[in-house]
Order: sequence, then structure tokens, then C-alpha cells
Amino acid sequence: MPRKPDRDRRDSSWPVLLSAVLLSGAVAAAVAAATLRYGVEAPPRIAGVRLAEITAAYTTRAASEGETAEDMRAWGEALEAALDRVALQHRLVLLPARAVAAGAPDATARVEAALAAILAARGEAR
Repeated sequence: MPRKPDRDRRDSSWPVLLSAVLLSGAVAAAVAAATLRYGVEAPPRIAGVRLAEITAAYTTRAASEGETAEDMRAWGEALEAALDRVALQHRLVLLPARAVAAGAPDATARVEAALAAILAARGEAR
């Protein structure tokens, strides 16, 4: 008969153990939901940029004004900086407009504005 009290003790621990498992599962689910809702940033969006138009306009003007290779190189670096700035500020992945079939917003005006600001800061506004 001494075994009966041990068995009763084991049987009474199941509700406590089950409650602890369910409670820890509920806490884990709540933490996971909060992490997904508040801890994960939205992925960047895709936008197109009419790079061919921007570049064609510059090269036409540069050829007519007789700009040097150094000026062209500085403009190219400013264009890269403008693309980086717009991509970071607006959380965008920028693609040439011809690479986007349809549905992506056009970020050309934003890139042109950033390019003008960078060139103005360098004293090369044109």
C-alpha cells in the first residue's frame, strides 16, 4: 500500500504541468506575434527611374557646352549619390524604367531633385 500515495502525487502534478506548458506556449505565441508586428520592417518597394532620359539630357547638354571628362565623371558620381539618397530616404529598390514591366511608381523626379541638390552643394549646378 505504500505505493498509492506516490501514484496520487504523480497524478496531481499533471494539471500543473499541463498548465505550465500551455502558459509558456501562449507567452511564446504572444512574443512571436509582437515581434512580427512591431519588430520587422516592411520590405523596400520597387520603383523605376528613367535613367536613359536623365543621361541623354545631360550628355546632350555636356556635348554642346564642351564639358570635360572630369565634369562628366563628377556628374556620374553625383547621379550615383542621388540614386543612393532616394533609395535610402524612400526605402526603394530603384530599377531602370525599361526593366520594370508595369505597376512600379516612377521615382525619376525624386532622383532629378536629389541630383540637382547634390550638384548645387558641390557648386556644379546646371
